[in-house]
Amino acid sequence: MPDYDFSQVDAAIIDSQLNTARVFRDVLIRLGFRRVELFDSVKAATGLLAAAMPDLVLVDADGEDSEAFRFIRSLRNEPAVPNPFACVIVTTWAPTPALLTRVTNAGGDDLLMKPVSPKQVRERIVSLIEARKGFVVTADYTGPDRRKSPREGAQVPVLDAPNTLRLKATGQWSQSGARMRLNEAVATVTTQKRLRASIQVAFLVEFALAGLARPVPDRMSIDHVGRIGGFLDDLLRRLGDDGDHAPVEAVARAIKSLADKVRAAAEAGPVSADDRDQLQALSRALMQAVDPDRPLEAMTREVAAAVDGYRSRLEQIAQAKAAAAASALAASSADAAGETANESIASSAPPPATAGPAGTALSAG
Repeated sequence: MPDYDFSQVDAAIIDSQLNTARVFRDVLIRLGFRRVELFDSVKAATGLLAAAMPDLVLVDADGEDSEAFRFIRSLRNEPAVPNPFACVIVTTWAPTPALLTRVTNAGGDDLLMKPVSPKQVRERIVSLIEARKGFVVTADYTGPDRRKSPREGAQVPVLDAPNTLRLKATGQWSQSGARMRLNEAVATVTTQKRLRASIQVAFLVEFALAGLARPVPDRMSIDHVGRIGGFLDDLLRRLGDDGDHAPVEAVARAIKSLADKVRAAAEAGPVSADDRDQLQALSRALMQAVDPDRPLEAMTREVAAAVDGYRSRLEQIAQAKAAAAASALAASSADAAGETANESIASSAPPPATAGPAGTALSAG
């Protein structure tokens, strides 16, 4: 195992169990970490999001429900965080597949089961130095690439995110150089967030149109329209001073207003064709305003492919549920038939012979 130098590396440990936190701190100090801060709750550690982030964060998932995951999502997605690429290891006493999914979806790098040995901690840290996954940026996620295979219509690039843990441990760290790399990567994330938000809005609109055209709009379509505002809010807060964003802001606000109108109309009855057409046109105009250098036709094809893939997955899920229900019904019917048959056999069987005083069977007559 390579002999890394951790003398410049900073870490933070967030764990409500002080004894466990001290064990982790002692391990990191023995490895040579420069500074290790302890926090007994996520609330106490929120200041990290506005200050210079440590290179490594160990956060306990067994405390207040969801607090650890909200912290990780804020770290990865809030525009003001100076280093959203800090390495994050989630710790737990009770690992489950569901917990691993939550860690992955929040943007964590790894899940570590307690209790741990110094060797295990060092191995996980070395893995983050040598083989950390690249980052992907979507409308609602920033973090290590969690895809096992490309999705339909997805054109999401992988970002070689700055890894300050690796830079420091391998002697490649310089304050000015690292700051420049972080600023460039944050700018790339901001640009990608705007683009992905605009595409997500177009996706939600495109998916909802068919359901909104029905005499009684379906609930899934109404709910998809209801999600548009959140993505637009995130896009709007990322319009900084790096250019003229007036066209993007104008279109985004127009979509938000129309989406609210369409959703209210759909809750009460049919949505007019004019409103549906305008919502689609505005969503496409938003993609063009956010990324004027890319042909609109290519973006609309990407959205259409994503919608088709999404519909296909929904259909597969529905079919799987229907098959499972049919199988359960068949099994239940077979059990019921078996019980009925058993009862019928039991009722038609002759009564058992009754033994006499000497143990011989009594016969009629």
